[in-house]
Amino acid sequence: MFRRAALFGTIVFSAALSAQEVHFKTRTLRPLQNVASQLAPLPAHRIVQFDHSPELEDLESLLKDGFTIVASLADNAVVTSLPPGTPEPTGPRSGVVWSGPLEPDDKISPLLAAAPAEVVSAVVEFHSDVARDRQDSLSRALGIPLRRSGILLENHALVVALPRDLQSLAQLDEVAYIFPADEALMDSSSNTGLMPCAGMVGAAGTLPQYANIVHGWSLESDNSLHLGYSFGSITPKVALATVQSEVLRAFAEWAKYSNIIFQPAVGTSSPRTIAVRFVSGSHGDPYPFDGPGGILAHTYYPVPINAEPIAGDMHLDADENWHVGLDVDIYSVVLHEVGHALGLAHSDKAGDVMYPYYRSFMNLSPNDIGAVQSLYGPPTAVAPITTSPTTPASVPSTSPATPVLRIAFDTQTAITSIAQTSVTGSIQGGKASYSVQWQTDHGFSGTAVVKLTGSASASWATGVIPLVSGANNISVTTFDSGGQAATQTAVIVFSAPTSPSVSSTVSVLITSPSVSVVTVNASSATMSGKASASNGIAKVTWQTAAGATGTASGTGTWVASGIPLLHGTNAVIIRAWDPKGNSAWSSVMVVRP
Repeated sequence: MFRRAALFGTIVFSAALSAQEVHFKTRTLRPLQNVASQLAPLPAHRIVQFDHSPELEDLESLLKDGFTIVASLADNAVVTSLPPGTPEPTGPRSGVVWSGPLEPDDKISPLLAAAPAEVVSAVVEFHSDVARDRQDSLSRALGIPLRRSGILLENHALVVALPRDLQSLAQLDEVAYIFPADEALMDSSSNTGLMPCAGMVGAAGTLPQYANIVHGWSLESDNSLHLGYSFGSITPKVALATVQSEVLRAFAEWAKYSNIIFQPAVGTSSPRTIAVRFVSGSHGDPYPFDGPGGILAHTYYPVPINAEPIAGDMHLDADENWHVGLDVDIYSVVLHEVGHALGLAHSDKAGDVMYPYYRSFMNLSPNDIGAVQSLYGPPTAVAPITTSPTTPASVPSTSPATPVLRIAFDTQTAITSIAQTSVTGSIQGGKASYSVQWQTDHGFSGTAVVKLTGSASASWATGVIPLVSGANNISVTTFDSGGQAATQTAVIVFSAPTSPSVSSTVSVLITSPSVSVVTVNASSATMSGKASASNGIAKVTWQTAAGATGTASGTGTWVASGIPLLHGTNAVIIRAWDPKGNSAWSSVMVVRP
């Protein structure tokens, strides 16, 4: 229930309120309309709600009167603060329908409110304009110590306290929200395995943790959400095709559980398009990146909170040390950010992908799935059973959703001594007909030949693909007639044969592991073996398909340790060299689950 109607000093707000609401996680606020008040001055932080999405002139009007824009809310509202001593503005303000503070009960997560009366670990979110020294002085005055973790956002602090202490904190104007802490946050080091997100971006700032989202993109005539995607600048730290493949894999994971179809866009400025860009520092929006180790990405809320063409766009910090299968993992970060692009705010529940501190290699939780389905529905819509009062009930007709499009490789050689290859595979699901395109991370590309094998299946073959020495990432993407796309990437290592001199014959043998394909559930591997040459062995080296290299210990009998492994298949080449530069190689495929 709405507890207090409060306005800026003596401002009269006369704009009509047509079903406007402000959605918190604790309740839905339905402000009174056409209210004038002579109440005592408000706290410094307050919500200002408009009868339209706030535009630049609305925000400039607030700034001109001395207000600071603290955050954006998803229902035509912004959160502001008025510095102490600033005179309260008077007179009408066009388009404003209500202004008032957060109530203390709005500031405590329902997950904490439902907890038993015992000590809990929580994150205290202060309004973004409250400096850390002010946060600490407020907590000391209450006798409730705050803790810090290496990855905490500037306006977050940790507390271990009783429910009554949380109530005391919630009474502070400077406190915005209190929600459960992931236990890993209580580790004072930065090595928690968690990655921070500052929040989804709205027109006037990031959305606070207490905001609840109840709408996203509008569905189209087929009752599905169709979103385009495009790629701008891409990090050079990972092969282009691999980056695109990982981003599409994150899109596909959300589409697996919801009524959403992702398809290539005509361009980055096309409507209803998620434009993905890797950028550094200040990059043309009000939210510059902070370099390695800080905020990894930010994503803009859908229409109407953000206007086209920026609605839904995703920016990733190009200065981060991006990887696939290792931190900072592209798929894991994009999986979280796609949730924002779809209109999901941060969850209060640790372990959700949409929790503000998330881990690599997570799966969507039931909470994540429920949130996206609440906006767009499940992936398969079944017509309801209907009966006629004059005829017997009939078997309902159903229109099953198009199966998810998938592409797969046939078995292929991962290491070759030939400077070219061809790749074949299959397509399942989607809607025929299909097309297949391939490209390598060394600039070669082409179109594969597709042959239908069923109503929703096909086989494909690329023809000749040139290879360069070392690892070649080959990305294959299929498109169906329904607008779906699916991508897979294979790694083929080209190791050119060497011609040993007449005076030397080199050989190398891997004795551990003793099999050609081995599974290792660890981040690195150790191998050992023997090498020989008629004029002696100078060194033994190792190389992975991902580009890591090193030198083994020993020569005739050698040990290669600390070989880094990515999740998935890792091709490892061991090469022995004689003093004249002649060499021989052997390889092992290492699978890391």
